[in-house]
Amino acid sequence: MNKSVALKYNVLKKIKELGLDSAEDLLLKRPKDLQKLLRINEQASRDILFTAAQQIYDFKAREIKTDRLLRPQTVTTGDATMDTLLNPGISLGNITEVVGESSSGKTQFALQLCLTVQLPISEGGQEGSAVYIHNEGPFPSDRLDQLANHNQPDNAQEIKNNIHTMRVNDIDDQFRVLAYALPAFVESQVNQKKPVRLVVIDSIGAVYRSDSTMKRFEKMKEICEVGTRLKKLAYKYNLAVVAVNQVADVIAKNNSQSIENIGNWMDVQLINQKDNQMLGLYIQSLLKKPILGLAWSNSVNTRIRFARSPMLEGIKTRRIMFIEFSPTAERLGCEVRIEQGGVKSYSY
Repeated sequence: MNKSVALKYNVLKKIKELGLDSAEDLLLKRPKDLQKLLRINEQASRDILFTAAQQIYDFKAREIKTDRLLRPQTVTTGDATMDTLLNPGISLGNITEVVGESSSGKTQFALQLCLTVQLPISEGGQEGSAVYIHNEGPFPSDRLDQLANHNQPDNAQEIKNNIHTMRVNDIDDQFRVLAYALPAFVESQVNQKKPVRLVVIDSIGAVYRSDSTMKRFEKMKEICEVGTRLKKLAYKYNLAVVAVNQVADVIAKNNSQSIENIGNWMDVQLINQKDNQMLGLYIQSLLKKPILGLAWSNSVNTRIRFARSPMLEGIKTRRIMFIEFSPTAERLGCEVRIEQGGVKSYSY
């Protein structure tokens, strides 16, 4: 933070006491909030925020010249068709949410990204490492072994060593990890051979869904705080945050509402199918709503939806991957299958 403007309004000591030492911290505050915290008038708060914005702009302009224009700003999925959908991959500096019901392919996809982020830049990777934060049972190490051995058998152990895992048990634990432990670890890896370029959270909503002690307003406030911190982390360290999220059934109050919900998906186009007649297979899965609501959705830049056909005995389960919203990609999807080597698109 530029000290001159803080000294001008005699708030330097107060800024330090509140832990708002950096320009990034100040810019997370609204002018009215800053007025109350620092006990200053509106003009003073705007001057402080304007100075902080200038500082960030100058710093980022220098940073862009040296790094961000020299390397692609996406991570490949490892599949050409899925990359085409994402135009052209998972974006760095942003939050990508991966939603879908159980067994639709979410975790498989997240593990796959932990491998592809380590690829050379020439192959669509970022030559970086990954952090995998999990809270739903043990880390899927057996599946990771299978993926690593299948895709890069000659250096499978090194690939696995570059995936750092963190386990969280409850809401408080998750907040501590995301707010403090994760940023500290990412910072410690900046000058390593493979700095962190991908953070996976599997899943972002599980601890909130299972906790009944936190009040609804408190939960929404914390979810917003987590989203803000993750976006700040992604931008500051130029890494991709991929948050896996669960879905829940939507209870329609009347038939017209059910028709409207279905209508929201009738424009879905699957680029690797000759027609859209098979979309009905997935409609039951697509109609499920991501949990955490708008409090979390407003923090997400891109949402990838995985959906599957009903799991019936004797009938093969089919799956699709769909871009629900994105600032860089169209609302399109493709049919996928889960193989020994990961999630792959169908070729017809």
